[in-house]
Amino acid sequence: MVDKFKGFFLVLLVVLLSAVFALQFGGGQAEGCAAGGSTYLARVYDQTLSRGDFEAAYSVANFGRLPEETQRSMGLPQLVLDGLIDRTLLAREARKVGFDVSQDEVMARFVNDGIILLSLGVGAPPMLPQGEIPVSFTDKEGAFNKDLAERYIQNGLRRSVGEFADAQVDEYLAARMRELIASTVNVSDAEVWDDYVRENDSAKIKFVRFSPAYYRQQKPPTSKTALDAWMANNAERLSAEYEVNKHRYTNLEKQVRARHILIKAGSYATEEQRAEAEQRAEALQKRAAGGEDFAKLANGNSDDQVTAKKGGDIGFLRKGTMPDSFDAALFAMEVDQISEIVETPYGFHVIKAVAVREGDVPVDEAKRELAEGLYQADWLEARARDAATSALATWRGNEDDDAIAQRLAAAAERSGESALTPTLEETVDFGRSDNPVPGVSTSALLDAVFSLSEGDAFPSAPVKLGREWMIFRLIDRQRPDEDAFDDSVRTSTREVLQTLKKREIVDLYIQQLRAKATADKALRVNPLQAPDGRT
Repeated sequence: MVDKFKGFFLVLLVVLLSAVFALQFGGGQAEGCAAGGSTYLARVYDQTLSRGDFEAAYSVANFGRLPEETQRSMGLPQLVLDGLIDRTLLAREARKVGFDVSQDEVMARFVNDGIILLSLGVGAPPMLPQGEIPVSFTDKEGAFNKDLAERYIQNGLRRSVGEFADAQVDEYLAARMRELIASTVNVSDAEVWDDYVRENDSAKIKFVRFSPAYYRQQKPPTSKTALDAWMANNAERLSAEYEVNKHRYTNLEKQVRARHILIKAGSYATEEQRAEAEQRAEALQKRAAGGEDFAKLANGNSDDQVTAKKGGDIGFLRKGTMPDSFDAALFAMEVDQISEIVETPYGFHVIKAVAVREGDVPVDEAKRELAEGLYQADWLEARARDAATSALATWRGNEDDDAIAQRLAAAAERSGESALTPTLEETVDFGRSDNPVPGVSTSALLDAVFSLSEGDAFPSAPVKLGREWMIFRLIDRQRPDEDAFDDSVRTSTREVLQTLKKREIVDLYIQQLRAKATADKALRVNPLQAPDGRT
């Protein structure tokens, strides 16, 4: 009896229910025209995706039941809209290759199996509802209940049966296209073994990082001869750097290169402290105006620790870069002039104008300025590399972790400690696809660790990570067990790989369809608002 009723309902569903709904609920709702329901969100070639299409898909996924902040933070509205666009593009391709799905077929699945198909955009987290979404429209006896199905489509999704069926036709066509693309995936035995190795090969190390920034308190040779030699040896690199930064040296408004000495007296300072700071600044101003070396005065007395190490050099400044009182004094000065005391919210300044430029900076002058920065960066990187090389040689020689830790501590006492001080650290167990040292791009480190030969614990040389250098000692290594790689493991590994590769190739295909539609000017997307109307 139940089967006969389902069959009868299926035959009449698409043909009659739209009219039934119109009579029972009114024409506007029967067409799925809730407020804003006909507003288009996207146009894909000749097909329009409306607000109603979006809200129906959002309802199928039940995303509206989640907290609003969760919906926003997970980007659920965008994932749903992207899913509709992807579905439309895939369905279009499916029709081009000859696939065909009827409304009767999709409604049969809906009635007999309680299944609705739903697409989400590329990159949607796997835990989100997508693909086959189960629904149930049975009464207490397990019989299919037409009224429940009607109410769900009409009131829950705010769609007419025709609109619902058309959307499901596109979903099924898109699903067939995904299956067709995924069917081209093949996973080789070598790929299966490599994946098994990645998942079952682990290591643990002790390591030390050497950052060039740690050595900034050391000064590179600043002679003209040293810089000229560097520029001669790096001519091509310097030319390329100039091309990238050319905009910084052409059509400039007036800029003044300045040195300054700061005696701090911020808003927290007492009147007594401010008076003392002002007296110190006055004394330094008199010394500078009297002809003492400004750079040396700044280096030994300025409270601006960053620029003090560079003789107070702030570089070239545009108006508006510094506080108004600083700007007013600086831009009224002649080159080599020493200012009177200038007060700002930071304290009291003594300023020296070093150079002025405006318009286009000569190429040679611009390159020399760029060279100064690059030369210093290279010099600091070399200091970090040399320190790492020396420490590695000692560590390899005695294989004593305590000894290397003591050596690093002694060096820190001499040079001063900071967040960048080289120290001995230890990782947790990590695999070939992990990131054992957060905040550092560690692909080179992983290569160095997992390429060590049996019995080796140290790399042959420090490992370069960006501009940093790292040394390490292998303290544990768990290698893949070939005996454990049986048929069961091989099969499960292959299945996981196939699933991942299928997803990747389908996602790539969709991205290519989007790119082509964009190039064809056949994809237009309006600003998306959340289902309640918020952007």
